[in-house]
Amino acid sequence: MHNWILKTRLILNSVILLFVFILFTPELFSEQPPGSQRGERGEGSRGGIGTVKGELIDDTTGEPLMYASVVLYRESDSVMVSGSVSDEEGGFMVENVPPGQYYLQLQFVGYPTQKYNGIKITREEPVYDAGTIKISPSAEYLSEVVIESTREMMETGLDRRVINVGQELTAAGGTALELMENIPSVNVDFDGNISLRGSENVTILVDGRPSTLTGLDDDAVLEQLPAEMIDRIEVITNPSVRYDPDGTAGIINIVTKKEERPGYNGMVNISAGNNNRYSGSINFNVRPGKKINFFGNASGRFFNMDGWGKSERVSWFENENGQRHESELNQDMDFDRSMDTYNFQFGVDYNINDKNTITFSTRYSNWARDNFSETYYEFINYPEEQPEFRTADNLMARDGFDYSLNYERDFDEKYRKLNIDLRYSDSDFLREEDNKSFLDYDNQTNFDNRELVDNESINNNYRAEIDYTHPLNENSKFEAGGQFRYRSSDNDMRFYKFDHNENDFIIDPNRTDRFLFDEQRYSAYGIYSTTLGNYNIEGGLRAEQAFIKGEQLEMTDGDVDNEYFSLFPSAHLRRSFENDQEVQLGYSKRINRPRRWALNPFTRYSDPYNLRKGNPNLLPEYIHSIELGYTKYWDYTTLNPSVFYRYTDQMISRYRTMDNEGVTTTSWENIGTSTNYGLELIASQTIADWWRVNGNFSYFHRIVEGRTEENVYDSESYSWTARINNNFRIGNNFSMQLSGNYRSPVVMLQGERKAMYSADMGMRYNILDNNGSITLRVSDIFNTQKFNMYTEGNNFEMTWERKRRSRMIFLGFTYRIHDFTRDRDRPDRDEMDTMDDFDEF
Repeated sequence: MHNWILKTRLILNSVILLFVFILFTPELFSEQPPGSQRGERGEGSRGGIGTVKGELIDDTTGEPLMYASVVLYRESDSVMVSGSVSDEEGGFMVENVPPGQYYLQLQFVGYPTQKYNGIKITREEPVYDAGTIKISPSAEYLSEVVIESTREMMETGLDRRVINVGQELTAAGGTALELMENIPSVNVDFDGNISLRGSENVTILVDGRPSTLTGLDDDAVLEQLPAEMIDRIEVITNPSVRYDPDGTAGIINIVTKKEERPGYNGMVNISAGNNNRYSGSINFNVRPGKKINFFGNASGRFFNMDGWGKSERVSWFENENGQRHESELNQDMDFDRSMDTYNFQFGVDYNINDKNTITFSTRYSNWARDNFSETYYEFINYPEEQPEFRTADNLMARDGFDYSLNYERDFDEKYRKLNIDLRYSDSDFLREEDNKSFLDYDNQTNFDNRELVDNESINNNYRAEIDYTHPLNENSKFEAGGQFRYRSSDNDMRFYKFDHNENDFIIDPNRTDRFLFDEQRYSAYGIYSTTLGNYNIEGGLRAEQAFIKGEQLEMTDGDVDNEYFSLFPSAHLRRSFENDQEVQLGYSKRINRPRRWALNPFTRYSDPYNLRKGNPNLLPEYIHSIELGYTKYWDYTTLNPSVFYRYTDQMISRYRTMDNEGVTTTSWENIGTSTNYGLELIASQTIADWWRVNGNFSYFHRIVEGRTEENVYDSESYSWTARINNNFRIGNNFSMQLSGNYRSPVVMLQGERKAMYSADMGMRYNILDNNGSITLRVSDIFNTQKFNMYTEGNNFEMTWERKRRSRMIFLGFTYRIHDFTRDRDRPDRDEMDTMDDFDEF
């Protein structure tokens, strides 16, 4: 172990020394002699080969036009010479241009094709800089967006799809979790679990960083983020090595609305819905001068959710005489949940000069959820067949701070950049359970059994990283970075049982647990990327050393001590063609690490008939992912088909068993391998000036080859999802959206999940000179959302059905101060992380 620590420290120290060396020797990698000016010499000066470069922006909003098509034609005969695609800052470069006269043809979805004339390349002046080219939407396009600038629903990059959700109406007044239901390739189940291409192991980022809400599951994080604060969502199914390698299916990055223009601007939003649902948020930005910029936001949400569930389980076993005995357990449940959340964030950007910027931000969050449920148990052919009625009052609360310090340095060379991030977060969790059992349903005054659970968890997370980008020449660059991460948690759970003889609660040592967990990661990466004509190529490698420790203080065994070294390669290729079409090919290796509650061997007894415990011997699973995509643009139509393949080794899966007493236990196992492949089709079509449709279809095929000590689990499943959105714009002020989605049945390792489908509607009316808007949303119009599942094992089979209040109406109001619409002019950090999970009981 000490050898690995020395090795990883050596790697990090070497990377840091390299950055320091680069930082203080700015001319080291420059191809220009000291003192020379940019643009005086370039690639084109060697051998008479020239370069055409420039930058594309929207003339209305000033935003860069990412991934626009740039094609260079010879002026004399209009023969295509070469081409390129603009980068994320709108910049483009066409190289290896022979001497002559040319013109550019510029194309971007939703904008008219534009020509740029008068380009001349000579041996004396081989570099032509077109500067900033402003492109205006067409008159027809502007007639649709006279109120607010509208982007294409989806844009494609080298390794991601960007879904512009700023105009999404069917999530108005809702949360980021509800917005996820409208994202291509993404599904959300009954409990809020998010899956990407059929896999629930996906990493959620907010503004390119791990969420500051340390300790919460992804669904709880997204429930705290109002949908109105989100500008776009990036789906990255094959991330490069600049990202942490966690997440089997990839990354979902949520980009919030921000601003950094002179003066002050902001946005205020309030909404209310039936069943006591209320939310509000405010974003603000104040820039008094060129040196400093203040930004912040505050949000609150209060809601109630009720529903019901039922299950039927048939089990069998052989008695001492070899006779088969069969029994049934039926459960009926009603539940009522309430949740309150508050979030406050404040930050400041300080521009030391035009090359150096420091940003500090802090965030406080408070989250509380109260779940009350009533469950009726019916026993058939059990030794004791008397029914049982059980109530559970579960209160969870989280309180935490996050601090972030960022330093960013730009250089004279374009695209050369140094970034250093330091982050610390802490949080405290409290969970209190009060479970009561009654044998007489009609007499609930005196309980027959009562249990209390007092659970406290303290979490700390430290993160430090450095990233550097260095252009090697006009069309190639090298990126490198290093990262250190340390997180720890102290989870203490006390279980009390009421003693009728003592008339008091007595602690039960057999159900009391304290688990200490810490994780260290050291990593470094390097990426080389280049543009060769119409080809964009990127390749990289990440090295990581991880140390995992878990200490069980209440049990004699069950400690976790694991360390592993891993290499994670990635490669991406994009080829642009004529007639607005391109092909993308990507590969990445990723990892899914066991979460702490999946490692803790302590048995959890929240439901006495359905237990859960972890597996301290659980290993991480490794995933190899390949994807091939194609994009084609027409004047009114866009198509984006893709195929993907994913292979998983040491696959982690939930595994359920049942004993002779009829009690099931769920744990986790490395059961073997899985192979996933499928295809997707995303399309958008403008049917009329006032009607635009977009939809997606996804098909998945999964093959599992699983082995446990007791059984062989070989399975093969097929599933598909479909979604369609209709966007209507009536006049200059009114817009409406109607959407529907369907999720087919899914075959799982030990059963099947039934189909789910629903339809939603949203409307918006702009007022107050387009600075304000009123929204109305109806979710699950036909009240069809329901969760059904079938599970089986060696000696049991079980069906589940659950329904929550899903048909709801929301009314909201949004007011924008000084046209608060654009993103802050500071690039998002390409980070990722997994969430620290609060123990599930």
